[in-house]
Amino acid sequence: MERRTRYGTILLLILTTGLFIYGFFFHSWPSDQPAAKANLSITAGELALAFDRNESRSDSLFLHKALSVRGIIRQISENGSGGYTATMEGNSPDGTAVEGHMDSRYNSRYAALKAGDSLRLLGICAGRLGNVILVQCIIEK
Repeated sequence: MERRTRYGTILLLILTTGLFIYGFFFHSWPSDQPAAKANLSITAGELALAFDRNESRSDSLFLHKALSVRGIIRQISENGSGGYTATMEGNSPDGTAVEGHMDSRYNSRYAALKAGDSLRLLGICAGRLGNVILVQCIIEK
């Protein structure tokens, strides 16, 4: 019986050590850097105009892709859950704009934004619902 206890303790110690080493090397560490690179860099006006001209073609080009969008903030607003939405001027004939729903992990960076600021957002295109929608946006430097 004493032999079984000793082998069990050694096995448990080896297993615990192995799990610790695995967790240390394969843990996803938080970072301020974006996890994805932009598939395409475009201005807010060009993006809005592309969706105005041909929405189905624009969906095939931009939908679910990481975009780097450059533009001027028309409006910045805080929603009920504490997140921010930056609306960038689209300069399209139909009045379509680009709405960037900001990643809430970086809320302290967005509080200083105001209308008229020039901005470059990195976000995922979610299509068009009145305006062109970008989700999980962060400010690119």
